[in-house]
Amino acid sequence: MKFDIEKPEIVKFIEALERCGEVVSNFMKFSSTVMPSCEFASQMPLVDLLQHPEFIESAGELGEIGSKPIHYSTLNRLEFEGSLASVLIEGGCFRNSISEDEARKLAGDVLAAAFPKPFDDLLVFRLDDPSWCQFTDVATVSHSYFSWQGARGLWWMLLVADTD
Repeated sequence: MKFDIEKPEIVKFIEALERCGEVVSNFMKFSSTVMPSCEFASQMPLVDLLQHPEFIESAGELGEIGSKPIHYSTLNRLEFEGSLASVLIEGGCFRNSISEDEARKLAGDVLAAAFPKPFDDLLVFRLDDPSWCQFTDVATVSHSYFSWQGARGLWWMLLVADTD
């Protein structure tokens, strides 16, 4: 099931991210568990998620999802925060006019709002190949993240794609 979390910090972050390109931000919980394993060498967590019927039903805005192997990096919470700040600083096809300090604050605030303590333990997958779905494959610049918060069984899919 896809749902929105309407917290001011999340809204402010998404608004800033929209200056970098088109944004897809979905928080998801599924009726049957789609949970990453501890074996990071395997691509099963993302394969399981991307092939899950409820995910497919709720992710229509992504277009066709590729069938080739998914290349990704795993990030911890601090690496994820830094990566989000970097996206805001770099912008999309055109430079984003946001300072490094503001980007760091927005990234920290969004994670604190979406995943507050004691639910702040995250496993994040940063997809390193934009060809995994049509939405990012047609973009000039794109970033894709899937965050897993195990204590609540919560996924956050966050993508930004600039096609200019």
